[in-house]
Amino acid sequence: MKTPISWIIDDPAPVISVYYEHAKKNVTEDGRPLIPTYPNEMLFEFCDIIERHGIKGKFSVIPMPGNKGDIVNGLEGVDQSKLNEWLECVKTRVMPAFSVGPEMLTHHKAVDLATGAPLPLNERDWASTQDRTTLVPYIAKALSILKEAGIDSIGVTSPWDFGIEVEDEYEHSVSAAVEKVNQSKKAWFFLRGLRDRPNAKPWVALEEDGRTLVSIPATTRDRIWATIDTPRTDKEYICKIADMLITEDGKEGEVIRVLETGGYPILITHWQSLMSNGLGTGLKIMDEVGKRISANLSDKVQWMSFEEITDLVLSDKESYPKPVF
Repeated sequence: MKTPISWIIDDPAPVISVYYEHAKKNVTEDGRPLIPTYPNEMLFEFCDIIERHGIKGKFSVIPMPGNKGDIVNGLEGVDQSKLNEWLECVKTRVMPAFSVGPEMLTHHKAVDLATGAPLPLNERDWASTQDRTTLVPYIAKALSILKEAGIDSIGVTSPWDFGIEVEDEYEHSVSAAVEKVNQSKKAWFFLRGLRDRPNAKPWVALEEDGRTLVSIPATTRDRIWATIDTPRTDKEYICKIADMLITEDGKEGEVIRVLETGGYPILITHWQSLMSNGLGTGLKIMDEVGKRISANLSDKVQWMSFEEITDLVLSDKESYPKPVF
């Protein structure tokens, strides 16, 4: 069997940049204003890239991005036709290849479920003191908004490292919420990274009441993030960043190092990284990396969505033990 390879895309939302909303700065490192929105054309270009190279993985859809409404009832400052167009593109062009799930509710301020109003804490800090009695309804709300928008999901992504301080409660809550909303006994979630570890793979995080939960980690770093803070879009720069993940000859880079230690290359980037503050440099890097993987590793790796990886793990649970942290 070929080694599974996958690509995590964190932080997508229709039009709104959640990074702009929660970043503790309003300019890039080189002094340009951060932009608050991304045109749908950038999503279309992303879809062209994943279709061209057969890339699969995990793609977030944030249900209430930046506390600016929700994807069902409308978003503040976003034309409804653009919102609908973005969601339709995700359902028709992203979902055939990527497992889609919420990155909790806002990736910004936590939400009072009774009123919908923002709480004083961001979601990461709020989660750090919660247990299953509050986490299950919170995660279920995120899954329910996606379901109402026409996206059934069996997995979730942690905004930042949401839930890491209460990981046992969080794991139970993800599994229970997925069953509650979408009647699935299997679920996946993304919280941790296993970088620079040999044989880095997903693991069975929970088996409880006939339900199973698979934790799928990132095994590389978001090298594309650097494009947010530079105006460079030239080919030399694009290749320099791509080289960190895989060189043109396919002999070096993080993807190759993960493979050489027996692990699964699970790449990670963020929507704002691909958008590169409106320049789209990150999309060009993703295109280059996809081309290099196809050219050098097509006989060694197989692109998989997170649901496909989950099924693989559950078919042979004993081979995917939980690592020690």
